[in-house]
Amino acid sequence: MSDVGVTSRTRSEVGKELVGSESVRPPSDRKHFSLHEKLSRHIPESIMLLLYASAVGVVAGFGAVGFRKLIRLFEFVFFGKFIHVFDFMGKASVLFLPAIGLIIVAYIVKWLAPEAKGHGVPEVMEAIVQKKSVIRPRVVVIKAVASALTIGTGGSVGREGPIVQIGSAFGSVFGQFLGLPERYLRLLVACGAGGGIAATFNAPMGGVMFGTEVILGSFTLQNFAAVVISSVVSALIGRAFFGNHASFNMPAYSIGPLSLIWIYIVVGIVTGLWSYGYIRVLYGIEDWFNVRRWPIWVKALFGGLIVGAIGIWFPQVLRVGYGHMNDALALHFTWSLMLILLVLKLFVTSVTIAAGGSGGVFSPALYQGSMLGGAMGLMFVHFFPHSGFSGGAVAATAMAGIFAGSAQAPVTAILMIFDMTDDYKMILPVMIVSVLSATIVGLLSKQSIYTMKLFRRGLDINRKRNPDRMQALTVGEALPKDRYFLSSQLTVAQAWSEISKTNEWFADVHDARDAVLGSVSRAKILEALTDDKGSQPITDLLPKQLHRIEANESLATAMNRMNVFGVTYLLVVSNDHPIGVIGSSDIIGVYRSEDKA
Repeated sequence: MSDVGVTSRTRSEVGKELVGSESVRPPSDRKHFSLHEKLSRHIPESIMLLLYASAVGVVAGFGAVGFRKLIRLFEFVFFGKFIHVFDFMGKASVLFLPAIGLIIVAYIVKWLAPEAKGHGVPEVMEAIVQKKSVIRPRVVVIKAVASALTIGTGGSVGREGPIVQIGSAFGSVFGQFLGLPERYLRLLVACGAGGGIAATFNAPMGGVMFGTEVILGSFTLQNFAAVVISSVVSALIGRAFFGNHASFNMPAYSIGPLSLIWIYIVVGIVTGLWSYGYIRVLYGIEDWFNVRRWPIWVKALFGGLIVGAIGIWFPQVLRVGYGHMNDALALHFTWSLMLILLVLKLFVTSVTIAAGGSGGVFSPALYQGSMLGGAMGLMFVHFFPHSGFSGGAVAATAMAGIFAGSAQAPVTAILMIFDMTDDYKMILPVMIVSVLSATIVGLLSKQSIYTMKLFRRGLDINRKRNPDRMQALTVGEALPKDRYFLSSQLTVAQAWSEISKTNEWFADVHDARDAVLGSVSRAKILEALTDDKGSQPITDLLPKQLHRIEANESLATAMNRMNVFGVTYLLVVSNDHPIGVIGSSDIIGVYRSEDKA
C-alpha cells in the first residue's frame, strides 16, 4: 500500500464489509444450499425467475383485491355507521373522522412498522439500494391496515403507494425464503410493485413500466420479462374480481386539428410547473409539521381536523376521489370549482401525509391533473368554440403530465394513462404533455416526488442508479470503518510507542473532540524519531494544508480532486466536522469490491 490513507485491511475484507460476505463467498463455502439453488439444478434459472415472478403476481393480485376491499370496509364502518354518532352536527359530522383515523394510524405505524408511514414508494426504493432489497414481513399487514384506515376515514391519499409497498414486501419475503441472491431479490421486489399497480388500476402496461422505470430504474430484458409476467398475472386476478374495464369513464374525445397541437405544448409546460409546485408544497408542509415539537397524537389531531374542516364544504377532496376525476374528465364541474378543488387537493394531501397518514401520492397527482386540465380545457373551448376540440382531452393529458412531472417517469405516465382510459387516440397528446412536464421538472429539480424524500435523508437514489460505479458510490461509503487512531496530544516518541505494538502502517490523528486532523504513516513516525524529533508533537508530521471533501461527494469527485491538488489523500468532512481520511488506494479497493459483487 503505497499511499497515505490506506488501512491495513485486505481488499477482500473491504469488499465483504461493503457488499456482504454472502455475495462474495462462493457457494461451495456455504453449509447449506438454498431452495433456489436446489431448484436451479433441475430447471434453467431464467425459467425459474419467470415462475417466481408469476407467484409474486398471484399474491400481488390478491393483495390488491384484499386492500381495496379493506378500504371499502373502513369506509363502511366510518362513513356508513360511525359518522351517525355526529349526526347532531349536521353537515359538519365529517369533521372528526379524518382526525380519528390519523391518530390510530400514527400509533400503529410508530409501534409496529415506522417504514409504513407516508407514501410507501420511497421506502421500497430505499430497501433496494440500502438494505439489499430486504423488507420486513410485517410491512405487508401494517401498511395495508394503516393506509386503508387513512383512506377509509377520509384521508386524502392514494391507494397505489400502499399496494406497491405491500406487493414489494411480499416479493422480498418470498425471495428471502427462496434464498435468492440480492440481484434477484431486487427483481422480485419490482415484480411485486408492478403487479400491485397492474391489479389495482387494471393497468398491466403501466404496472410493467412502474416496476422497471420507477422502482428499478433499469430496462434490461431480464427485468422487463419478469415484471411483465408478474403484472399480467396480477392484472388477470384483478379483472376476475373487478371486471375488465378502464379505471376512468372517458367520453369519446376529439384532440382537435393539427393546427391546435400547440395547446398540448402549453398543457405540458403548465403541468410541469404545477408538478414542481406539488413536490415543493408536499415536503414544505411536511417540514412544518416535523419542526413542531408536538406529541404524535396532537399532530394527527391537528392535521385531521384541517382535513375534516375542508371536507365539510368540499367533500370532493376527501379519500381517493376517482368519481370526481370522472366528473372533471366529463367537464361536469365549473371552471372555478375545478381550480378550487385543484388547490385544496394539493393542500389536504400534503396535510394528511405530514400529520402521520399512510397512503400514496400518485392518485392525488391524477386528481390534480384532471382538475387543472379540466379548467384549461374549458378555457380553450371558450376561445376556440368551433374547432371540434374536446376540453376533456386536456384533462386526460394533464393527468399524465402531473404524474410524469412529479414522479419523473414519462414512459410510465404515457402507458398508465393509456391503460386507465382505454383510448389510444389520446396517445400523441399524452406523449407530448408527459415528456414536456418531466423535462421542466427535471430542469427545476434533480429529485422526483419519490426520490426527494430519500434525498432529504442523505440518500441520492439517482446517483446510486448511475451505471458508473465511481459516480454512484460516495466518499462516506468508501471511508474505512476500522481506521487506527492516534491522539493529537501524543509526541512522536509516544506515537511510535503505540503504533509499534500493532501491525498498522497508517494512523489517523484526531483531537479531543474526535475531529480528524490528518493521517500519518508508520514510516514517517519512525523517521522523525530517528532524526531526534521524538519530543515534538505528532501533529508536526501532518501536512500543513489538507484538502477537504464532503462525505456525500462521489468517488469520481474525490479522485479528480486528488489529481488536481497532487495529493494522495483527502480529509473527509460531514456537516463541517472531519470524520476521516480517504486515500486513492481505499477508493480503488472499494471499486474493485463493488465490481465483483
